[in-house]
Amino acid sequence: MRLFAKIAIAAALLAGATGAASADFLRCPLEQARRTITDPLPSGWWTTPQVNRLSETKIQNIGGNPALLCIYGSSGSVQREQPRGQTCRAARGGFNCQASGGGGGPRTVATGGLDIPQTYLFDLDRGAVTQAGADFWFQAETRALLYLVPRNGAKIGVGNRSNRGAVGCAAARMTTERVSLSDLPVGSYICARTNEGRVSQFRINAISGGSPKTLSIGFTTWQ
Repeated sequence: MRLFAKIAIAAALLAGATGAASADFLRCPLEQARRTITDPLPSGWWTTPQVNRLSETKIQNIGGNPALLCIYGSSGSVQREQPRGQTCRAARGGFNCQASGGGGGPRTVATGGLDIPQTYLFDLDRGAVTQAGADFWFQAETRALLYLVPRNGAKIGVGNRSNRGAVGCAAARMTTERVSLSDLPVGSYICARTNEGRVSQFRINAISGGSPKTLSIGFTTWQ
């Protein structure tokens, strides 16, 4: 009997292989994976699939080349080649990747993912959920009225919600006004200028159900 992994994508997952605000962060494509027997079974028999969340990320040499592995416990793993011309390191939820030869483009000062509980603040200069020196507040006016509120001089630029990168966000129109999360569906890319004057971009990766909620983003901040 053949046994192999069938990957199931949960509703809050990202579309595509990258889930952060730029190619600097490669997010694992699944939050959980399902492993099951797919052979036809006689009447009266059934199988119980194994479902596991992402448990580990690592870089492994496969066929003489570095590969990025996203591991889902006993459900197995998915992998891809390291992007050409980049060097990656394992991180929570994915991989931080940078150009191997440096280059003259914008320098990344912080990149990764954040899970922000309702009513908490987050800082994009350092990549942290914090109560001091934060750039944005995840405000909950009611259970249904949720906002991102710039703090301490930070600004936000919604625009067309596309992935504009450092150059596009540097030219984006910014505001200090709060933005309703109802206007920021999962998959939206949002430009920002931090309270330290840096250009940043973050992606709305997920927002949990129920209440209180948790907002998950992927972000990159440039010097």
